[in-house]
Amino acid sequence: MNKLQNTLLANAIFSGMSGIGLLLFHKEIADIFSVNSSTTFWIVGIALIYFASTITYEIFKQRPIPILFIIIQDILWVIGSIILLVSQPFGISITGNYIIAAIALIVFFMAIAQSKALSKVDTIDADGKKRLRFKTIFNANGTKVWKVISDVGNVYKVAPNIDDSSIVSGNGEGMIRSCSHGKDSWTETCSLWKEEEAISFVVHTDKPDYPYPLSFLQGAWYIKEIDSNNTEVEMIFDLKFKNKLQNLFVYPLMKFKFGKSFNVLLDNWKAIIEEHSNGSWFFA
Repeated sequence: MNKLQNTLLANAIFSGMSGIGLLLFHKEIADIFSVNSSTTFWIVGIALIYFASTITYEIFKQRPIPILFIIIQDILWVIGSIILLVSQPFGISITGNYIIAAIALIVFFMAIAQSKALSKVDTIDADGKKRLRFKTIFNANGTKVWKVISDVGNVYKVAPNIDDSSIVSGNGEGMIRSCSHGKDSWTETCSLWKEEEAISFVVHTDKPDYPYPLSFLQGAWYIKEIDSNNTEVEMIFDLKFKNKLQNLFVYPLMKFKFGKSFNVLLDNWKAIIEEHSNGSWFFA
């Protein structure tokens, strides 16, 4: 298992064992805490067991947004514990307060460990760059696929996250393209152009008016003909945030949105390629 899975496993075990303990010994724990009713303890026990089950699910799925939500719940537990320790609304015993503080400290360190591990997801180098990959196979030969994908000036017609696009200058490698989405706009330079093989664009993130929190963004499209009826296309996006905290709080949402956008893009490309096979062109 990777580091993120290990931190989640530790949290799942601790939360699950705590929940089971509260369920089995809620009356004894109520006595230790010097409170009259044990109802709260077994209710919290059930909640912790459910929480542990959601963590266990994410150990296998490793979805950034749900994992971020798990971390937020851990932080809320710590904040709630601090409020209890400071306000003392239920007259909890000194031993009970020590137990609350100890558990809060453990949960705090687990939240930190999970946060560090989540912020490293998809990181490819010591500089902090992240990489997203999308791959599919089109039922067409490489020439047909290339003709669609290399129509880079019309990318706005297939990409749901781009409202407009145009070639500013140049052709092939060195070409400059302008894109926009809503009120935001940016330019990018073609850094690689190999006929029927690969295209790559580097976004001008250093421009003062660049609207997104990235210090680096590069997208590449690789085309590999498997046979006369099948062609593999792989999209690779390398990116780096301006602020390290954005790796934790922004990247999970960005990865989710990128995934949705590029699934739509691939579907649109597929529709165009199939339409071309019938003798017509979407961009014509």
